[in-house]
Amino acid sequence: MFFPRLRRQAKWAFVFLALVFGVGFVAFGVGSDVQGGIADVIGGGASSDTGEPSVSESREKLEKNPKDATALRDLARALQNDGSVDEAIQPLQQYVALRPRDRGALEELAALYVGRAGGFRDEFSQAQQEAVSLAPGSGIEPPATSPLGQALANQPVTEAVLVESNAKLTDALTKLRDASNNAKTTYEKIARLSPRDADVQLNLANSAQDAGDTQAALRAYRRFLQLAPDDQLVPVVKQEIARLQAQATSPAGTTVGGG
Repeated sequence: MFFPRLRRQAKWAFVFLALVFGVGFVAFGVGSDVQGGIADVIGGGASSDTGEPSVSESREKLEKNPKDATALRDLARALQNDGSVDEAIQPLQQYVALRPRDRGALEELAALYVGRAGGFRDEFSQAQQEAVSLAPGSGIEPPATSPLGQALANQPVTEAVLVESNAKLTDALTKLRDASNNAKTTYEKIARLSPRDADVQLNLANSAQDAGDTQAALRAYRRFLQLAPDDQLVPVVKQEIARLQAQATSPAGTTVGGG
């Protein structure tokens, strides 16, 4: 189950989503004072209309001083403006390591992780559909009397296809979990900076679910209820808590993305 996920998006989050997915995979939303936007960039890494340093300018500064926090921040922005969203993660990681209390940068990093997880979610969904279609008894197999059906009846060939399909499924799930776990860890840092921000707890719960950490999701949802007992999402959050509790005690296992 997915909640309505946009709570308080700022400019940079909309820019990121437009770049990667259009409407894309979004979390509950995060507030930020980070300025920015998509600017027309002339030539690879040239300065943009915003007057902000370009990719090449930022990298030149970092060659002189790899721990220049401002240059790292500028590089992350410039890469996003150039459409190199995934590449922007590394300098932003380095920046928050130097400036661990910069909430705006942490929120932006979390959104990048969430966006990356969205891409892996699509991969997982496609691999899952493929695995289901190849499973015996799926009803999608060709007739056993057809040439293709007779070929698929060859056990080694069938097993090889299933093994490859399962490998793709496992790889996509692993990448989705890793990206979501990075988002969860980042939201945990934000929560420590702003322990009374209910929206942060919703973001944390969502990323924890996608990372497969049911207990962390439950803690965040319960914290949300404490912080915002009158919020319009309270009934939905309570339903999700009940669902996660039932899922945690069920032998059926977990689902990706909160069901």
